[in-house]
Amino acid sequence: MAQDARPGERSPTPSLDTELGAQLDAAAGAVAEHRRLTERLDVLRSALASARAARADAEGALARATADLRRITGPGPAALLAAVRGRRPALLADLRAEETAAAARVADARRAIDDDERESEAVRAVLTGLGDVDGWYAGALAAAETWAVQTASPAAPELRRLGRSAQALRRELTGLDELSAAADRAATALTAALGHLDDAWERAQDERRARTKPFRRHTVILTDERKADRMDQAVGQMHQAGEALRVLASRLDGIGLDRAAGLMAADFLGPFDFLFDAAPLHRSFVDGIAGAGDRVHDALDAVDRARVAIAASRVEVGGRLADLDRRREELLRGL
Repeated sequence: MAQDARPGERSPTPSLDTELGAQLDAAAGAVAEHRRLTERLDVLRSALASARAARADAEGALARATADLRRITGPGPAALLAAVRGRRPALLADLRAEETAAAARVADARRAIDDDERESEAVRAVLTGLGDVDGWYAGALAAAETWAVQTASPAAPELRRLGRSAQALRRELTGLDELSAAADRAATALTAALGHLDDAWERAQDERRARTKPFRRHTVILTDERKADRMDQAVGQMHQAGEALRVLASRLDGIGLDRAAGLMAADFLGPFDFLFDAAPLHRSFVDGIAGAGDRVHDALDAVDRARVAIAASRVEVGGRLADLDRRREELLRGL
């Protein structure tokens, strides 16, 4: 704790309260221990996988050696042939050596598995006992920051600046998450629209093939209600996608993607009905589907570009926020 200055003396620089400092050190130590144990657990998982694979190989070799021994020692052509050729003793010795070696490998693998499993269980128990070390450390840092501000520590102005900057970056991340969700909604609606368009196109082709056989020289009139229903659903999905694209197009400039590069919601929200009710001819209907499909594919390409830009911005903003957090931690640990 800081001591009062004598009359005429400069006030000493306040140092972090002893109890707060101890809490911060303990929390930092717990975080480091948690990280070390987590890394050890990863090593043990890899070792367990290797030991289990080694056990499987050794058990296979043991089974083969045992089966070969049974063939040589039991009644059968293999034993008779070995005896006739005079190789039975040497062959038995080789097979028994193979069986012994395989059995030893099985035993070694089983011991390694048992050891790794016991250590893994112990490590997991310690990790469970440590609890939420990140939350503990964050709380200790927050307490140290509060103390620094309340005691007018020299670090207080910088801590305030870092806090404001971090808050702004977190708001930016929230906005990027909202943009990403809008892109996902647009992509989902566009993909669904493509499915409805494809179904309507297939039905139009089936109808044409079925109805033009006896009337090859006559116009085909559209009467398939389900086909029309598919078009209605496609139009609805395209308008839903357009609303999501409107959100994207209104906010993408700020993350480095020019809206003119292909994501113009106003253009996409043009007339999608294609006057289907007033255009009963098969050719007009199919051309309308093809045009709608092209526009949907263009919009999907634009959404993909938007997703790439959003992801890149999120990485960049997240990196800046991590830098601020590290600087804040350094200041608080140095109090």
